[in-house]
Amino acid sequence: MIADRKIQEAMDEGVFDHLEGAGRPLPAEDDLGQDPAQRMAHRLMKNAGITPEWIAEGRAIEREMRRLDSVSGDERVRRIDELNRRIALFNLKVPVRSAQKLPAR
Repeated sequence: MIADRKIQEAMDEGVFDHLEGAGRPLPAEDDLGQDPAQRMAHRLMKNAGITPEWIAEGRAIEREMRRLDSVSGDERVRRIDELNRRIALFNLKVPVRSAQKLPAR
């Protein structure tokens, strides 16, 4: 194809050498597989400093899971039960399955 030949010629001439950002991954906000409207909404929320409720809740759950290491006995059992209820509710709210959390042990 003509386009393939032209690209190969440009590569051979070094046209693509030393481009800005060469060798670095694309920024996360430039996820081209994402719906453009959703990408714009995410960018607006990020620039405004807005965190979706489910993300904030997920972070709070992670903090509580780390705190479990410092607790033992009946208090630990009580906190794990409470945390697992929060995790179950969180998993119902989260919009993507990959963000769901496993119960605490």
